[in-house]
Amino acid sequence: MSEINEKSVSFTPPSDEDEGAKLVSLEHWTNDRMKLLGWRPFIGTLAMNLELIPVVDHRCATASTDGKRIFFNPHFLNSLSEDERLTILAHEIWHCGLSHFMREHGRMEDHKMWNHAIDHEVNSLLEDDGFKIPEGAILYQPYKGESAETVFDLIKKGTIEMRGECLDDHGSPVPGEDGDSEAGNDGTDGWSTVEEDAEGNLTAKVDSDFRPRRSDDVWKEWKNKMMAAAQQCSNRGIDLGNYKTHLDGLFESKMHWKEILRQFLTPMFNSVRKWLPPNRRHVYKKMYLPSIRKEKQLNIVIAIDTSGSTTGEIVKTFVSEVYGILNSFGGYQLRLIQCDWNINEDVIYDMDNPFIPEKFQLLGGGGTDFCPVFDLISEDDEAPEVVLYLTDGFGGAPKNEPHYPVIWGVIEGGVKPAKWGESIDIMLG
Repeated sequence: MSEINEKSVSFTPPSDEDEGAKLVSLEHWTNDRMKLLGWRPFIGTLAMNLELIPVVDHRCATASTDGKRIFFNPHFLNSLSEDERLTILAHEIWHCGLSHFMREHGRMEDHKMWNHAIDHEVNSLLEDDGFKIPEGAILYQPYKGESAETVFDLIKKGTIEMRGECLDDHGSPVPGEDGDSEAGNDGTDGWSTVEEDAEGNLTAKVDSDFRPRRSDDVWKEWKNKMMAAAQQCSNRGIDLGNYKTHLDGLFESKMHWKEILRQFLTPMFNSVRKWLPPNRRHVYKKMYLPSIRKEKQLNIVIAIDTSGSTTGEIVKTFVSEVYGILNSFGGYQLRLIQCDWNINEDVIYDMDNPFIPEKFQLLGGGGTDFCPVFDLISEDDEAPEVVLYLTDGFGGAPKNEPHYPVIWGVIEGGVKPAKWGESIDIMLG
């Protein structure tokens, strides 16, 4: 499509024909949801938590969810078979259940890669459960069953070549990165939401019913919804089948410690990066393109228990993982403190002086006392956003909880050394 300036775009509400299509599509998906309750009770139960809202809006070419509602283009939905509609409905539910939009934190600059990775994870689950995956949808068969994070890393490394189409709209928060739904060859978007006249002027439809409100709190509620649905099915003697292994891992918090660490850290970046109002020049592409403003530099402290129970390799892995998370956001200071009975090293890393695992040396080897680290931090004028303390937990910790967050990274076989603070189990394997 040729480049269009801002004056060439006009906005209009849905037509009478659009409103009629909305009624038809809503009836389709309401009936499909009832069918899911009988055919796949677990998915059907979860579907009842989401309001179905048909919209004819240039920002929603296919379907999308904000965790409380599923918005969908009726012209798109009415073009699908019943099996395909069931798949799209279940697809949106699993995006919620797997907290995909929370898990994107730190990967927003690679938004399209993440879209492919999460669609692969969902489509893999659905195909194994007997859903019909539309031809051309994203599913990397050699990596079937792998997590979105694993597939994302493989895509970014070039091991997996991105191919296939997303089954829904995930939004496009990164400037310059287009959405996955391509415009039609005739100058429209293909689903009656953007139209072009003979002079090249665009008319984009805006539906007042399209009001997504995404919040991390909404996604956090989905773990409880998943547990309740699983318990309800269990009480009725319904076999969860292929989902059981995945759900067991979710409910027993057997997620890899790296992902748990990421989920602890990424909410802290909300105070560092602010999304500014979108630029309306790009609406004809079905994109809202916000700019980013860094409010301040993030101050993180990693403390290492060097009493002899903590090995150099796990320290390198732990610090490298934190560094990778910080580096994906930019604007940080990483302070690394090594301590046994006493402080053995206190070094500051940032984007100009990055942490290099190959050059790291573990210092110390005596007994364990956690107090010197907290005493050292108390001398600073500004408290850190968080202290990450890697340890086996066998040592004396301060009785009083500090006024900043503390996360104990407890290595395999260790214990949490204090009643206060959060903890993550660090497996050595």
